[in-house]
Amino acid sequence: MTIPEPITGTAPSPDLPEAEEVVYCTVHANVETTLRCNRCGRPMCTRCAVRTPVGYRCKECVREQQDKFFDAQVLDYLIAAGVSAVISFFAAAFLSRLGWGFFIIMIAFFISSAVGGIIGRSVFRLTGKRRGRYTDIVVGTAVVVGALPFVLYNPIAIIIFIFSATSAAVGQFHIRL
Repeated sequence: MTIPEPITGTAPSPDLPEAEEVVYCTVHANVETTLRCNRCGRPMCTRCAVRTPVGYRCKECVREQQDKFFDAQVLDYLIAAGVSAVISFFAAAFLSRLGWGFFIIMIAFFISSAVGGIIGRSVFRLTGKRRGRYTDIVVGTAVVVGALPFVLYNPIAIIIFIFSATSAAVGQFHIRL
């Protein structure tokens, strides 16, 4: 067994880092940064950075990536608004005539969630299963508008309907990346 000989000589001196160039965020021109988008290399500050599973990206790259999921047409938004408002109108009309009381309020919770699910599935199928960047906003707004005429008849049940049905319908269009 041989023993390796010790290495003699001088150790290489560590390179001193050169003065780095000051880089500013492309959106906020007065903010210095060292952070860059891992896709396009654009300098960005912490306010512009979006955390993704593969690292930080700029908002432009994230938006470009999200656009692959959205293929709705203008007609799809009109269909979403019409279907949501009509179903919401008739469901709110039904709920407003139920009356008052604890039992009625509990029924309103169950009916509202079911109607919201029906609205979401109906819109999704009638639009050819296409999603738009603003479909959830259109559906939520139409559910509220469809139910508003009945707020004076039974305010508690209709307010419960608006919150429950809107959240159930909108939840079917929300995409997390």
